[in-house]
Parts: sequence; C-alpha cells; structure tokens
Amino acid sequence: MRFLKVFIAIFLLNLSLDIYFNNAKEFYQYRVVTKPLITLLLVFFFYINSHAMLFRNRLIIIGALLFLCAGDVLLLQDTSFYSLIGGLTLFLIAVLLYSLYLYKQTRYDIDRLIPYLAVSLLISLSMIYLMYDGLNNLLIPVMIYLVTILNFLKIAFLRYKNVNIKSYRLVFVGILCFTLVQMIIGLNEFYKTLPYTDVYIMLFYGSSQLLIILGILAINPKENVRKQEDAFLM
Repeated sequence: MRFLKVFIAIFLLNLSLDIYFNNAKEFYQYRVVTKPLITLLLVFFFYINSHAMLFRNRLIIIGALLFLCAGDVLLLQDTSFYSLIGGLTLFLIAVLLYSLYLYKQTRYDIDRLIPYLAVSLLISLSMIYLMYDGLNNLLIPVMIYLVTILNFLKIAFLRYKNVNIKSYRLVFVGILCFTLVQMIIGLNEFYKTLPYTDVYIMLFYGSSQLLIILGILAINPKENVRKQEDAFLM
C-alpha cells in the first residue's frame, strides 16, 4: 500500500486531536475539521490504493465512508435529538453499503453460524433489556439498527477462509470495534451515562474504520474467492 506509514501517522494524529478537542470544551469547535477528516483521510487513502479493484466496489466503499462522514458532521450537533437519529440513519446506510461489498466474501458455515447466532441473540436481548425504559417509541428503530449492526459483524465473522487471513483479521476486528461503539452509544443514550464515553467512542470508531479499510485493501485483487473456498474445504 502506498504511503501507508505516513498515512497512519497523519490519521492517528488527527484522531488524537479530535479526542482532545472533544474533551476540551474551549476547543470543541475545531472538531468541525478533525471529525470529518477521520473518514475523509480514509477516502483519500483508499482511493489512491484501490485502483486494482472493480469500479463498482470502489464506489461502494467510498460511498460508505462519505455517509459516515455526513453522519459525523450531523452528530456534532449533539444537543439535538433529531441530529442523533439523522446521524445514526446515515451510519445505517454506511453499514449496509459495507455489508453489500463484504457479503460476496462470506461462506455460510453452519458450525460457525450457529454459535454466532446464539451469542448475538444474547447480546441483543441484553441490550434491549438495559435500554428498554429509555427507548419509549424508539424500540422498533433501535431493534432494526441493532440487528443490522450484528448482521454486519456476522458477515465479517463468516469471511473466514474466504479471504486471506490478514484481511479477515483486520476487517473482523475493525467491525467488532465499530459494534462496540454502537453499543456504547446506545447504552449512554438510553440507559445511563457511562464514564469516559467520549474517549472510548472516538478511539474505537476511528480505529474501526482504519482497520476495515486496511483489511479491504489487503485483499489481493487477483484472488479468486470461489476457487479458494474449494481449496480450504479440502
């Protein structure tokens, strides 16, 4: 990957500044630059390193990042309930775009799928139980969002042996971090305020997007996924 070390240094510097500005209220207004830069830097890095990918796939990933960027900007208006709903809706679209790209790389292995479904059901019921009193008329939208996020993680989980191990690990850990972010946001908003959430949310969020993009770029464009699947099953 071109400019990898330089990019990671710049990305982590910007992420660190954003976390600092988020916790130093006198500098909060500077987040109008640092927060959207998290995804815009990834758009630039992905664009210059993804020329070997199909144009449609590049467009899907860039679209996902841009929807995340729009959601980030909207969520800067943290005093508005409608900003929260609008931001999470944009995030939902981004997740669906990511899922659309990653779905073709999955293999539905029952031995892996059943344990995942059992764990995800337990997580879903636990989250709904904790947030229920604060959800009011948002129960159905939040359940849809939660199911979508857990399905996103399922897709990452089922990529095992369908892509190279580096790509699998980076994307899975990235989506796991993203899932944790969404759970922290949900608990913080609808259950009770958790300590240091501003730090955890941005740290896990920035790391998740970096890992997902690096994992996607780690796929060899000449990899024949279907042939590899047969080889791994032998």
